[in-house]
Formats: sequence, C-alpha cells, structure tokens
Amino acid sequence: MTLVVRTIVLALAWFACINAIGSVVAACLAYGFRDRRTAFRPSVLLGIRLLPSSMSLLFVGAMFLPAQWVWEPRDAEETLGLTLSMMAVAGAALLLRSACRAAVTAWASHLVRRRSRPYRRGASDTYVVDGVPGVCLAGVVRPRILIGRNVEAELSRAELEVAVAHEVAHRDAYDNLARWCILCAPDFLAGSRVASRLEHAWHAGVESRADAKAIRGNRARAVHLASALIKVARLSAEPAGRVSVPAWSTLNDSDLLEWRVQRLLDGALPQVPSLSRLRLIATIFVISVWMVAPLLAGPVHRLTEALIASLP
Repeated sequence: MTLVVRTIVLALAWFACINAIGSVVAACLAYGFRDRRTAFRPSVLLGIRLLPSSMSLLFVGAMFLPAQWVWEPRDAEETLGLTLSMMAVAGAALLLRSACRAAVTAWASHLVRRRSRPYRRGASDTYVVDGVPGVCLAGVVRPRILIGRNVEAELSRAELEVAVAHEVAHRDAYDNLARWCILCAPDFLAGSRVASRLEHAWHAGVESRADAKAIRGNRARAVHLASALIKVARLSAEPAGRVSVPAWSTLNDSDLLEWRVQRLLDGALPQVPSLSRLRLIATIFVISVWMVAPLLAGPVHRLTEALIASLP
C-alpha cells in the first residue's frame, strides 16, 4: 500500500473515530443543557451541534496529517487491518453524505434564483421577486434578501421595513452560513433526536435574536413585525409558488409563529448579546491549537502506529 493511499485511509479512519467520540460528547452536553436557558444563546447550541465534525476535521487536519507527513517513512510498507478499513469506510460515508447535501442545497438555490428574475429595490442586496411567497434571506456566501411580489403589495411600508430588518439581522449574524454548516455537517449526530433538539433550539434562538435586533426595543416596531409575521404566514400558506431551500432563512415559520408573535406583543424578547467575547474565545482557541499541534505530532504518530499493529 503506497504512502498516499495509506495516509488517506488512516485519515478517514481517524475522522470517523474522533467523530464518534465528539458525537458522544455533544450528546452529553445537550443532555446537560436541556433544562437551562440556552434557547436564547444560539452560539452555545451551534457549538454543541457542530462539535463532532469540528473535532474530527481539526484533529485530522491539524494533528494527524502533519504528524504523518513529518514522521512516516516514505518507504514504509504496512498493511492496514479490517478494523481500520471499516472505520475509513464510515468516515468516507460521512463525508460523501455531507457533499451530497451541499450539492442538493446548491442546486435548489440555483433553481430558485433562476426562476426569481430579481429586480432591485432601494436597499442594498434587497430584491422584489416572483415566485417567493414571503421574505427570505437567500444564499450562503453572498446572501441577498428576496421579497415576494405579493408580500410587497400586502404589507404596509412599516411592516415591510421591519421584516427586512429581521432578515438583515440574520445576514449580519451569518445565520445562513450556520444553517448550511448544520445541514451539511459530516457527523454521526445527523438525523438523531439529539441533533433535532439542538437544531430546533438553535433555530428558535436565532429567530428570537433577529426579532429583537429588528425591533430595537421599540414597541411600535414590535407590533409591525408581529403583524408582518401573521400576514406573511397567511400568504405562505397559499399553494402556488412555494419555495423551500433548507439553508435559507425565511421570515415565516409556522411552528414558531404563535410563540414569536406572543413574545413580540408581550415585550418578552431578550437583549441582543454581544459577540465580542465569543470572538475572543474563538481566537484564543485557534491560537492554542496552532501552538499545541506541533507538540502532539510525535504522540499522534506513535498512537497511529500502535493502532495499526494491534487492531485486527
């Protein structure tokens, strides 16, 4: 077995192994947070949901591959056992499923964009289109706000403005990117009850956060947004022209409609949290991994060799 093939197989096997460990850790964390007020801290929920894929990708990219490149002899002849081969198949299946989901989402987005024939209206990256029954934030890399032509006719100017502000809040928080990462995450959690619970709680949290940012603590804007939600929900219930792209943010969500309207009218929305602390933590984490990775190259390679020798 050549060095390149052996490295690929081992990388996939490590990916599956660390992913399984991360999935167990994420499930335990989700269980521990189930009774806490995390519904309005979507960053915590997102971190837990993406933990397995993040751990596995980080380990393979920052730990295993550098160790393999530095320590593995170029002329080594090793045969990998059935266990590592099966783990590699599992890792490849996870990545293939992730790639398929990304491709399907991209194709669905392409079809909607091709049919929409957008026309720019006033605000930057905001379009009035045919075939969209509500208001949505379309795209992941360069998202733009799409407003259905029937919505533009039905909503008042104040209602439309605050509805657009809601989608702008999603855009500023990169929620479409986060939703795409959740959808395409290569992990064993996908489709499980734990993942569904985390994703639902995260979705409720980001909608509440976007609502709070859109109304800016103004009672009149809260009433306008509640009215816009109800009107858009009624328009979205019409069978014609329905749009469904999982990675897009949409103003209407029938499961959360009553809850969001009630909170808007009661003034029960949370304060919009600052992201500076989260960015600082993320920066410290990345620097720490970058500094520690070279120190772990030797141990990781020795562990890999021990597993090759001991596993059947």
